[in-house]
Amino acid sequence: MHVGFPEKMLVREGERRRMKMNLILSLFAIIGFVMLEHGNKTIVADLAPDLVKLAAALEAEGSLLEEWSVYSREVIEDSDSPRELEAHAARLRDLYPDWDWSITSTGKVWEAKAVSPASNYGREYLQLISTRTPHKANAYIIYKVAGGEWNGESATFLKSGKFKQRRNDIFRGEPPIFSCIKGSFDDRMEKALPEKVSNLMARLNAVETEGIREENFLSISANSSEFADTFMNGINIQIAVRTSGAEKATVTVGTPIITVEY
Repeated sequence: MHVGFPEKMLVREGERRRMKMNLILSLFAIIGFVMLEHGNKTIVADLAPDLVKLAAALEAEGSLLEEWSVYSREVIEDSDSPRELEAHAARLRDLYPDWDWSITSTGKVWEAKAVSPASNYGREYLQLISTRTPHKANAYIIYKVAGGEWNGESATFLKSGKFKQRRNDIFRGEPPIFSCIKGSFDDRMEKALPEKVSNLMARLNAVETEGIREENFLSISANSSEFADTFMNGINIQIAVRTSGAEKATVTVGTPIITVEY
């Protein structure tokens, strides 16, 4: 009767060990999954386009977003223009045949322009400009995406491979991207606006390098760890707020600098 007892004890001990090992493996799997998810979210956040970060910060402060743009310009010095640019424009016309194209040549200036069809995320604009002097020929390639209302489709486009492919198709190198967004606040300058600007700076991890403060106008140049590209004196973000005596104040934010009228 007692012969099988030790064997049963060994079986139960083996089961307990297996259960303990399975529990440990499950815990490692859960921890690994959580770390992977956290890492993925961090990567996505780090790779978020600059304009998406600006829009999120403004929306968090209650700003109504009204206008945005992403702009790049590449300078091609001593190029064989306009022939070189004409060939490039022809390739781009083949890639984007549904865009509205126009080409002009006046004196020493050759220019090709293209505008994409309207879409839910905004509209795209392209310019190829060639200038020639007796001793030098220069060319410029300008690409811009712009829209009125900022929405999820605008953010999705800028995050997508489609936007990256556009830049690869259009430019030879990797010119810097200038991102700007305009919005409005329903507060007067002398009341809540300074606090909102301060909160906006904090959300963007920005440290002021220089600023202008007037009765109806505020302009701040700053440096932020959120953005890689820098302009003069380490500036890589600018914030401008203007009031006109009404209840509405306009706010413009750009990185590395503001490239639109404000």
